[in-house]
Amino acid sequence: MLEVNYNQTNFEELLKHFSRTFKVKVKTDTIYLPEDIGEGYFRIFSINGLEILISNYTLKQNVLFKRNKIAKEIYTFRFDEMLQETGESSPKSSVLLSCTTHDWLFLHPAGVHLNSASVIISKEWLHNFLGSEESANDIRKFLMLQTNLFIYEPLDAEYKTVLTDLICCLNDKRFEQLSVFNRIMLLIERFFTRILYKINETNFDVKVSTEDIERLKKVEAELLKDFTAEPLSINKLAKLAAMSPTKLKSVFKEIYGIPIYQYFQKSRMNKAKAMLLSKKYSVKEVGLELGYTNMSNFAKAFSKSFGQLPSEVSGK
Repeated sequence: MLEVNYNQTNFEELLKHFSRTFKVKVKTDTIYLPEDIGEGYFRIFSINGLEILISNYTLKQNVLFKRNKIAKEIYTFRFDEMLQETGESSPKSSVLLSCTTHDWLFLHPAGVHLNSASVIISKEWLHNFLGSEESANDIRKFLMLQTNLFIYEPLDAEYKTVLTDLICCLNDKRFEQLSVFNRIMLLIERFFTRILYKINETNFDVKVSTEDIERLKKVEAELLKDFTAEPLSINKLAKLAAMSPTKLKSVFKEIYGIPIYQYFQKSRMNKAKAMLLSKKYSVKEVGLELGYTNMSNFAKAFSKSFGQLPSEVSGK
């Protein structure tokens, strides 16, 4: 299986990286896959502040695409229709909104055709797109509260129709950029319409301001940046958030559902479980990675969180 690792800041650099990986040249913002890898292309556009990557290809071997996390916060939409050899749409066809502050994996199996549109958007573009309506403010809060920011939607019939239309319009050079932009905007609009439906359906109502949520995200980032060290005191975290300690504890629990240090420990154990499930690490390696020098204490903490010992998860 071929593995493609990359950091994503913009699609122009990503296309160059793919060209080096697949040993092909970039021609007019497009690369075509070599015969030993597959058949099809990647093509990029830059239109009205949006960076767009259109992918239309079938692979002859399994390829694992691994986007490594970076510090810069960049949002990426992916609209993927995966077509099986029978021509039927795969259940794995989906819409994804993700952020570059987290790793992301995509396994593309051999023999499966992909029609895909990816869009890079900045926080500023998203703010302008959503506008100042009350419903837009609810969407902002909803997105800000997605800790890992991996929001999946099934690719329903309406998404598929627009995506197919987008791929087909590349065969007609008349008003090409306008056609691409209009269809991308239809896909993004449908995504946010679906998100708003979910918000209304679940009676999503957060009283905390978007400014306070931004401050809480700084606290969360500080808590999660290094599990080997004890978290900062409430007073220091409050100073980081520009809040009083009392307010910090109150709004943190309202947003995350549990107190600050419980959130730290829960996140710590979730990382432990993910590492053990990967089968790449021993129990001792995981314990040390998360700051435990006493493996008995690590086992107790893990058992308290999941009702099973680390060794039962790792199988070692």
